Amino acid sequence: MEATVAQLPELDAAGFADAIKAEGTPVLVEYVADHCIWCERLEPILTATVEKYQARLRIVKVNVQRYPQTAPAGGVRATPTLALYRGGRLIMSKSGMMQRAQLVSFLDHWLDPANEGLSGA
Repeated sequence: MEATVAQLPELDAAGFADAIKAEGTPVLVEYVADHCIWCERLEPILTATVEKYQARLRIVKVNVQRYPQTAPAGGVRATPTLALYRGGRLIMSKSGMMQRAQLVSFLDHWLDPANEGLSGA
């Protein structure tokens, strides 16, 4: 019997708008596209990482082909792109595939309140 890998919740445009405007917990959005092999390869890394950050971060995905209005200003030029939001503000984005250690390093840095005004300032 095969083990199933949990999937990230996929948001539509309205769900995305509500999620990123919520105060408190930062939201990491994986911008994906149909038939993006790198998106498919990144998702298990993200789902494996959710447990470590579940008290500090919400991780979701949005399909930019279906909901292009959800892309940050300037658009998503490549998929996958990860974008970190807090209180409706884009904190940081990074395009391309990441290994788990790179993802953890990225999240540890940007979730540190000393970086990019995440302390609410």
